[in-house]
Amino acid sequence: MGLVVTKQSSSILARQTLDTKYHIDFEYWDRADRDLNIYLRSHLCPEHQDAYADVDADTLVDSVNPKTAEVTRVLGIQHTLISHCALQPDYLTPQTTLVNAIFRVFLSNGNSPLTPEELGESLNRPARTILRMLSGGRVYKGIRPLPED
Repeated sequence: MGLVVTKQSSSILARQTLDTKYHIDFEYWDRADRDLNIYLRSHLCPEHQDAYADVDADTLVDSVNPKTAEVTRVLGIQHTLISHCALQPDYLTPQTTLVNAIFRVFLSNGNSPLTPEELGESLNRPARTILRMLSGGRVYKGIRPLPED
């Protein structure tokens, strides 16, 4: 399961609700002239932060979906996040900021779009709080509504 990268419309005018699906808009990082690889490294467990210190984060690896056996090419750092770091007990804690927790959920699920309700269930946090944060005027870490077709 590779990261889902979608084309983002220039503005989203629809009112966002608890049923609005969100994802990480990776193009945001380019538009904001920010380094995604540095931020991704910060989400690695301590063991892998050391391992990736001198490794090119753009390296692609084969990832096999355990349910479907589908093989996809994904960033090595993403594969490490999904297959190891996201499984560690301290990957998501009550002390993890809400923005980082949401970002980590999307990283660990391959950026499959989720609603505030689904995010709330995953994080044990109120869906309305998540919606208020995500639907405000500020874009946090590229987390945006999925464009409507």
